[in-house]
Amino acid sequence: MTNASIILINDQTLLRNLLTASLEEDPALTVAGGFSNATEGINACLKLAPTLVIVRCMLPDGKGLDVVRALAPKLAGTRFLILSSLEKAHIVREAIDAGVHGFVMKRASYETLVQAIRAVIAGKSYYCPISSGLLVESLRTAADNGANTLTPRERDIVRGIARGESIKSMAARLGLKPKTVNNQYSLLKEKLGIFDTVGIVRYAIRYDLVEDF
Repeated sequence: MTNASIILINDQTLLRNLLTASLEEDPALTVAGGFSNATEGINACLKLAPTLVIVRCMLPDGKGLDVVRALAPKLAGTRFLILSSLEKAHIVREAIDAGVHGFVMKRASYETLVQAIRAVIAGKSYYCPISSGLLVESLRTAADNGANTLTPRERDIVRGIARGESIKSMAARLGLKPKTVNNQYSLLKEKLGIFDTVGIVRYAIRYDLVEDF
């Protein structure tokens, strides 16, 4: 690992400054810049094309994963590592889908972060033990929550979401209030452990709930 440039995108100024100071003690690493929001970070990355972007999961003006989605198609040589305090399985899954190369929880040790940085810069993937455990738990939950566990109403909602129906149109079709359908959809997402529309569509395809497309 030689001459690797890093950009930090993190609104927590103290943490950003501490990381900058610590990382720059390694002669093989250069912190090219530190930014407090997604907009400034994206613009800087497009200009500087760093080796690695370390971005906080939640930023004042957006999500860290949105930063990755915006940059990855334009910076083929740049690697991405998420730093998160949110220990949620669905966030780890979304990170994988977004093309993140590393994921470290903030309560992990600094040594773990350094290990992740070295691995990701070397072209490998690195998910800290906490995030790896969440991912395994998520996959196990998904396996247990097959389509046979859904009620007829839940199957209707999954089909509707997979077809691109809005909550309002589903409510009209089912003869319910939009608020009722929205509440049922929220409970369904909790039950499945899937919190994004893309994930629901994949679930519908996996369990053959799209036969009436």
